[in-house]
Amino acid sequence: MEKSQRVKSGRHEVALHRLRAGVGTPLLLIHELEGSSIDFVVDDSPWPGPIYAIDLAGHGESDWLSGGGYSPELYAADVDAAAAELGRCQLAGVGLGAYVALLVAGSRPDAIEGALLVPGRGGIGVSAPDIAAIVERSDATLAQLEASRGATRGTDPMVVTLESDARPDDYAAAFARRARHLVIAGPPESLSGWWSAVRRLPGVTCLSRAGEPSALAAEASGLDSLSPAPGDG
Repeated sequence: MEKSQRVKSGRHEVALHRLRAGVGTPLLLIHELEGSSIDFVVDDSPWPGPIYAIDLAGHGESDWLSGGGYSPELYAADVDAAAAELGRCQLAGVGLGAYVALLVAGSRPDAIEGALLVPGRGGIGVSAPDIAAIVERSDATLAQLEASRGATRGTDPMVVTLESDARPDDYAAAFARRARHLVIAGPPESLSGWWSAVRRLPGVTCLSRAGEPSALAAEASGLDSLSPAPGDG
């Protein structure tokens, strides 16, 4: 990574990393659940501007929250704080990061020119929660918490609660309608829940392919030509 900085987000701080310098609109990458900024490979990306990646709270080099309390809205605040450091920018997110990118793009259409949404882990509300699996995972999480007592970096075991943090489809659609431009990458048959609801909205660009999460910056290279010109919207 070229450069890293700490960004204040409410009562905690998140890590914002510049992965590559460039000239033009900044691109901010948002990882999937239990991922981090190190997931992304940007060396071969044709994106002309600088490329950044954020570690969401409880992930990577960002702070953990005492007692958990992680939510998509909290992560949207993390990304909003990071985006404020960059000025007008574009977002690209995977899984949980895609949902967060959607929330921020719809909340800040004046500052976010477009967002690429790619399926991945932590898609929020894609299917009804599997209670048995949640209980089993909770036992494992408690064991991890005990083992990681005193740690403040890496992945906080408590973030797994987001695997069952459901949101109604129309909640996501409301943000999508306010965003300047959205691109969803992924075959239609693999998209359900809010993905499907957003995909059907007018003005949303849909791509039938989706590459590896690590190549997100390359996938996002088409955003620059797909986004509306400044002043549109």
